[in-house]
Amino acid sequence: MLIKPKFRLALIFALLFTQLISIPEISAQEEAYREGPILKTVKIGPHPVYTRILIDLTEPVLYQVDANFSEKRIVLTLPDTQSGPRVRSKAFNDKNLEQFTVSARAGKVKVSFILKKSNTRFFHSMNPEKPQIIIDLKGESKPILKAKIGGLPSAASGGKAQKGIRKKKEKGNFFPDKRVRLAGFTPKKIRDLVSKNEQEKVQNGWDEFQKALKEFQSQNYPSAAKVLQEFSEKYPQSKYLGQTLYLKAEAEYRKTFKELNPNYDKALAAYQVAMRKAPKSKFYDHALLKVATIYDDIGYRLEARTLYNQGLKSEKKSLYNQTRENSLAAMLMKEERFKEAFDAFQLILRSDPKNIDAKAGIFEIANRFFEKNDYKQALEIYETGAKRWPGELNEKPEINFKMAEIYFSEEQYSKARKHYFNLLNLDPLSENAHKALNKVGDTYLLQGSYQNALAVFDESSKKQVAKLDEEGKPVLDKDENVVKEDSADTQYGRIRMADIGIRSPRLKVNDIVFDVSYYYKPFPTYEKISQEAKSVEILAEVTLSRGIAYLLEQNYLKAIDEFKKLFPLGPESRYSQEAERFVKQALIALVDKYSKQKGMLPILYSYSDFVSLPIENIKNAKTLLQVGEAYQAIGMFPEAVKFYEKVKMLDSEKTYRDRIFLNLGQIHLEEKSFDEAIMVGRSFVKNFPRSKRLNEAKKLLAQAHEGNGNLIGALTMYEELLGLSKNKAEVHYLIAEVKTVMKKYAEAAQSYQNAIAEYDRKERVVPDYIQKSYYHLGTSLFKINRFKAAVAAFESAKELFPENPLKEWADYLLIESYKQEGDIEKSKEGINKLVDAQNADPILKRAAQSSANIQEWEKQLKEG
Repeated sequence: MLIKPKFRLALIFALLFTQLISIPEISAQEEAYREGPILKTVKIGPHPVYTRILIDLTEPVLYQVDANFSEKRIVLTLPDTQSGPRVRSKAFNDKNLEQFTVSARAGKVKVSFILKKSNTRFFHSMNPEKPQIIIDLKGESKPILKAKIGGLPSAASGGKAQKGIRKKKEKGNFFPDKRVRLAGFTPKKIRDLVSKNEQEKVQNGWDEFQKALKEFQSQNYPSAAKVLQEFSEKYPQSKYLGQTLYLKAEAEYRKTFKELNPNYDKALAAYQVAMRKAPKSKFYDHALLKVATIYDDIGYRLEARTLYNQGLKSEKKSLYNQTRENSLAAMLMKEERFKEAFDAFQLILRSDPKNIDAKAGIFEIANRFFEKNDYKQALEIYETGAKRWPGELNEKPEINFKMAEIYFSEEQYSKARKHYFNLLNLDPLSENAHKALNKVGDTYLLQGSYQNALAVFDESSKKQVAKLDEEGKPVLDKDENVVKEDSADTQYGRIRMADIGIRSPRLKVNDIVFDVSYYYKPFPTYEKISQEAKSVEILAEVTLSRGIAYLLEQNYLKAIDEFKKLFPLGPESRYSQEAERFVKQALIALVDKYSKQKGMLPILYSYSDFVSLPIENIKNAKTLLQVGEAYQAIGMFPEAVKFYEKVKMLDSEKTYRDRIFLNLGQIHLEEKSFDEAIMVGRSFVKNFPRSKRLNEAKKLLAQAHEGNGNLIGALTMYEELLGLSKNKAEVHYLIAEVKTVMKKYAEAAQSYQNAIAEYDRKERVVPDYIQKSYYHLGTSLFKINRFKAAVAAFESAKELFPENPLKEWADYLLIESYKQEGDIEKSKEGINKLVDAQNADPILKRAAQSSANIQEWEKQLKEG
């Protein structure tokens, strides 16, 4: 404390009753970048004798006192300090203190105490347990100062000479004697005290210490460290040495802290010297904390934790224990032991509910969980913190954004939208504000509220940002106006407007309010943005949207081509993952479409292209079954069986078990393993009596019997099918084929006619068995010598199905039928056509030529 009295009397009084200087502990939390300590409150405290004034601070301060007792005023100056919002000037109904006033300017705070009596005892000190200045006042009825004026008692003595003094003054001959003394102190004793004090100052280097102290207070830490070092070397026995060593260590620390890549070796060594040479100093506890902090900062966590705990155990009432507890909890966070850190901060808050660092630590833990995509843990802590400190979401709006992102990921769109709006309202200039606006639109879009989504995205599509040059400065036009351009978020809004145009093209859109081009022209919008994309993310976004648009329009091949463009982004990319999902959807739909069209080769081409992509194989049982059936249709039975095995593993509900069973029977039939086919057919009839494929199984049985030579068994099964099958035409055809093998041509002809009669002519594509029925009917009639009927059948077949492979055989039989009917001219005409046909079967051409030769020989024999 520096005393600056205005009068000699006050100076002597101050030397006797106040300390010359008080150097408080330096807060461990104070850093070089801080604006300074804060004066929190000035209040009256309890004391049985004195008026006790308690000045609460956020951290200790090197304060100064200026006492002027003649004016009944004491001024407390707090350098580098700010006045808190709760500090107000105040008057008191107190026997010693009338009022105090507070003023703050030029980076310091002055608190002026107005006393009720000039003869007031005044004591002050720093609370060793917390940042608090204690001032005690006690007014005295007996004057502390005594003075004689002209050999008479002064007015301060309360004597009876006052009236006489006034009289002398009135007569103009009042000349006061200025001799002053302290009660109980002789002039010699006072001189001895003053002399002794001056000698001690010199011996202890008082002036040099003050110089070093001022360097430290001015925050000129490099110079302060040097001056303090010089002091400690010059005055090794000074009573200020301990304070000097600790201040030197603190100066080294603060000097290093400002460096880009700090090296704390000097600071650490300085603290260790101070602690070794002055272990009983009141600064020891602070130094112990600072050394732990340094170890913590440089990653020596074991040493840091040991020193933090040492401080907690050795000084249970230390001012710095709260900081130690906070640091230990923060250390758990650095070690990513987030749950333990959370419990530690919770424990701190139980004893100190207003602990700012603990509160910040709680939210930081939530942030770390958020960064690690552990949304469940993050949200739980965010919600707990928001409930406990509801104002925190207003003070830190970005927390709203993170909570909204978590709710969005959990499809809680209403809650997400609320927090996105909170960010937009609390901090519209946030770097995440435009993204939050787009996410609001996304919540509406995902909930099917296309009109609201369109309104939000329209607003987003109109927001632009300043265009920057290569140096990051705004580009100006010729009129010195800032040039605006679209941002990535702007383009995102337009992509979503195009998406809505694809999904809901018939919204009632006010083209006066909205820019409707993005909505009404989605594909041109996609194309324009893909060419002008502001970022890789936007290019990926528009590619994904265009692929989905093609998918919704059932243009599966184009959709797959778009999605393929996203795979180079890598398997960790959200867009690559989305593309994989949509490619599988497109493939499933494409294979199903081809399967219904009996397009077996397109199925295999599409699947082959799919498996060449860098994605996981498809696990859709139906699609794999259809691929297997495509392989079976082209005779690649081993490949088909492999796919059927995959389907069995995926088909937990056995939905396709009967279909696979029947397909395996068909493979046995195709491989002419008729006994195995019969066994499969019988097992199917027994195990799947309610299957919709039961008739196919019976057809399989009949065909297997036929292949095995059991024609009667085949006919019996086909006859049974006639009463069960909806497709009676095919069954009649199959019966006709068996009867043809049995050479029952008349019955075969009747069955062929039945097949033709039963055929549903509404079908767009005429089945192959119907075409064969027409030609085989003619053949059967020919074999029973019904040539005229055979001619009619063949002519009808050729007219209806001229491209059928049986046409040439029909032409040959027509030649023979005409011959048998005696119509030689038509027979010759038919022969000539068949012989001259370029693509006709060579065997039939030779047979026709033989018939022509025979006819010529017969003619010559008749003429001869």
